[in-house]
Amino acid sequence: MSARQDWEEVYKLFDPEQPAYDSKIRVERNDGPVTQIVKALARPFGTPRVLFTGTVGTGKTTELLRLAEARRDHELVVLLDIERHFSEVVQDPSALEKVSPWEVCFLAGLHLIAEFRRQCAMELPEALVRDFAEAWSRAARGSGTPKAAEVDVGVLTKALLTMASGGVAMATGTPAAAVPVMGKLVADAFAALKLNLPVGRSVRELPDQDPDIQTMLGCVNNLVTEAGRKSRPVLFVIDGIDRIRDIERAKALFVDSQVISKLACPSIVCGPSALRHHPSTAAIRGWSVCVLVNEPVLLQSDPRKPGPGVEFFCELFDRRVDPIQQRSNRRLIPDPLLRRLAYRSGGRARDFVRFVRSVAELAWDADEAVASEKTVDDVLDSMRRQREMGLNVGHIGLLEKIAADPEHRFPHDPLAYELLNYGTLLPYPNESEWFYPHPLLTMHLVKEPGSTPSSAS
Repeated sequence: MSARQDWEEVYKLFDPEQPAYDSKIRVERNDGPVTQIVKALARPFGTPRVLFTGTVGTGKTTELLRLAEARRDHELVVLLDIERHFSEVVQDPSALEKVSPWEVCFLAGLHLIAEFRRQCAMELPEALVRDFAEAWSRAARGSGTPKAAEVDVGVLTKALLTMASGGVAMATGTPAAAVPVMGKLVADAFAALKLNLPVGRSVRELPDQDPDIQTMLGCVNNLVTEAGRKSRPVLFVIDGIDRIRDIERAKALFVDSQVISKLACPSIVCGPSALRHHPSTAAIRGWSVCVLVNEPVLLQSDPRKPGPGVEFFCELFDRRVDPIQQRSNRRLIPDPLLRRLAYRSGGRARDFVRFVRSVAELAWDADEAVASEKTVDDVLDSMRRQREMGLNVGHIGLLEKIAADPEHRFPHDPLAYELLNYGTLLPYPNESEWFYPHPLLTMHLVKEPGSTPSSAS
């Protein structure tokens, strides 16, 4: 097999927009928050409700998949990706910034109906489903949602099941002749959902105590109770809300409202990144907060040097490419270059995966059996230029101030939240969190203590 075929395989294995669905290519974070959540779920008492937060790109979705797999024999796991719903179904990602707490509960109930049918080969009682649909109509009308007369839950759950089966079929290798047919079915399912489910479009906020909101919550909880009675206790795992950047919308979901926390079962929700470092997080009621931190690829005492988190990414790379390296009997990316990629990722799994995919592209172009130093340098230089885009003198000055602070504390500056939201300033774990510019920026633009002056100076 040629080197180019090897790099093509590497390219396919490292997709920054896809979580690690295959457990065999994951690196376990044995001391991470998901391990603690699994322990809490295993206790015979309490109802864990966890707001799972962290910087976008740290691998939260992969960790939630691990959680779902660990509990699928114990609970009826309902995995809902809110961000995917708004991107692919509503086809308006910006509408996620307008989603209401009651709409999150409705989507959870809708996916529960579909998952109960798929996993248990049974139907939930028609009367409960009808009440649920009527509750949607009342809440939608009360909030001024367009086209809110009624919702056909049967159409929607059928569409969800088609999408789920289509996704599984394609991921597991449906015969080529069947793919166009399956693709059309999935496309039709998306169209049905989009046509029949206008979410994220309400014009009025309804308070928790509004009768229509309480009715909606009660109907979802009736479905939860009945599903648990007929099968296993329900566990909601809700991903994608971390993409919300607007702090007021984040507060509306989890600080000013407790509706989502009143779902009558354990719920693990990927919390908005906007709440990640906001003081209002301390005022959240009904949730415990767990944080998935960036891997510590920098040493706090001297961030110019690599930290212990570098090893995590080296293991991640080896885990995914082991069959290729065993077959070709060569190290595709030499260890010093791999460690450089890990360090410059800033501890963000998505960035590291993106780096490796780009290395695969350039190594394929050059027909390299082993990635060269020039290839890695070219990838990092390209990524650096992209990361630098849009930064002004104010941004750069603040980043240099944080880098110069021996304790690297979070500054009292509104720009800091903007830098955090876009992954330009990164948090790292310790007894208390510390912060540092993304290592791509310290290659040229941002001056570190003891380095030569930056281009911004």
